[in-house]
Amino acid sequence: MTYEEMDGRLRGLEPYEQKLKDKICRPDYSGFEQITYKQKGKTIQVYVMGYSCSETFDAPGRLRTARGHTVYVDKKRCNLFMNKNARFAEVEPHVHDWVELGYMYSGSCTQTVGETEILLKQGQIIILDSGIPHAIGNTGENDILINMLMKKEFFDHSFYSRLADLGIITEFLMNVMSEQTYHDSYIVFDSEKDRRIQLFMKELICEFLSPTSMEKEIINNLIVLLFSELVNVYENGNVKELAGHRKTCVVAIMHYIEENFRECTLKDTAEIFGLNANYMTTLLKRMTGYSFKELVMEQRLQFAAGMILNTDLACDKIIAMSGCGNGTYFYKKFKERFGCSPRDYRNKGKTG
Repeated sequence: MTYEEMDGRLRGLEPYEQKLKDKICRPDYSGFEQITYKQKGKTIQVYVMGYSCSETFDAPGRLRTARGHTVYVDKKRCNLFMNKNARFAEVEPHVHDWVELGYMYSGSCTQTVGETEILLKQGQIIILDSGIPHAIGNTGENDILINMLMKKEFFDHSFYSRLADLGIITEFLMNVMSEQTYHDSYIVFDSEKDRRIQLFMKELICEFLSPTSMEKEIINNLIVLLFSELVNVYENGNVKELAGHRKTCVVAIMHYIEENFRECTLKDTAEIFGLNANYMTTLLKRMTGYSFKELVMEQRLQFAAGMILNTDLACDKIIAMSGCGNGTYFYKKFKERFGCSPRDYRNKGKTG
């Protein structure tokens, strides 16, 4: 599929969109449960939505909602879907179990996330944690929003392992999207000028629209590339992190750990950021799923693993260089993390 063909598919009016444009029908939410959601002392009514496929990304297979209405899913991609937001109508406040990545392919749209209104412009990306209420304003014919919906199961161990070399900022982003229980998280990426983001998204859309024989491998690899580049966008400061001050503080702490993992301590790090040590480790655990000690150890293990594979230095010297003074504890944690001893890890690297 060429980009021109893809563009034509996306801009074409689906039958449902034509009806909305002609005001023949309105969105029907009768198939979805409505619940009361509490946020910041207020209560709002939101719909609990399942996945509904657009005609553009139509796929075989059906699932029925609790009230007997039909939605369409692709059985081949049970943990990952893509659809096009229906134009000419608003989307009411709703929640779902999916991690959602919204890409503004063309035009712009207004999204209300929690109580915050966001203008998403062409080329920008928003990532929403599961369970956070959000709504989409009315869109015109040129306003094309592509949604990629990912079940938490999509972010499995093999997916994380492919991002291991990107540092603990990547782990933070992945945990926000897939494991965190405090669901108030979303990030808007000002990626409209990023060449790679546009390329990866177009390639993903093409693969969803016109699958090849290597569909699964291509999509998985493109998503790894996409998230890798989003980390670059994030670390370059081209984001609107609208989920609150706490996460901004956490990112700064994690940057500090990444740069100072050899010698940093909980007490000293907390003092640098003007925080109580107990509060800081609780905050890190809440926002990332890892304690301060675990984050430091992970960085030391990643450093040591790289040195073991790429140098001939003795393991004891590498352990000392990593900042881990207790060799017995290090060997235990290394085996837990990588499934073998440092010596076996080196030998596997040489033979593999």
